[in-house]
Amino acid sequence: MRRRPFPLITLLIVLAIFGLTYRLWNDPIRLLKQAMIIVLIVAVFYAIYKWIQRQRFDHSYQKAVKQSKKLHHQKTKPTSKKQPRPTALKKKHATHLTVIEGKKGKKKNRASF
Repeated sequence: MRRRPFPLITLLIVLAIFGLTYRLWNDPIRLLKQAMIIVLIVAVFYAIYKWIQRQRFDHSYQKAVKQSKKLHHQKTKPTSKKQPRPTALKKKHATHLTVIEGKKGKKKNRASF
């Protein structure tokens, strides 16, 4: 089921369309200038937003690289020069499983329940 839009929103849309057509009919150059100014302002804000995003990403990336290098260098340091002796592998004994024969062939007497 589709809902009807709120009457105030419908009124605003109708007035915006009316104002746009009026401006286009009477002064199209001014309308074009306003549209270009709006596009320019949106582009500037978008560029600033992307620049901030990139700065955050670069900072977190550099932090991750430092952390990774720190971990990598820590693992490569030799702790002792002794080679550990290989331990003999113990044989695992198989568990002895038994098969329990059930009453597969017999039918249940449901009347006895």
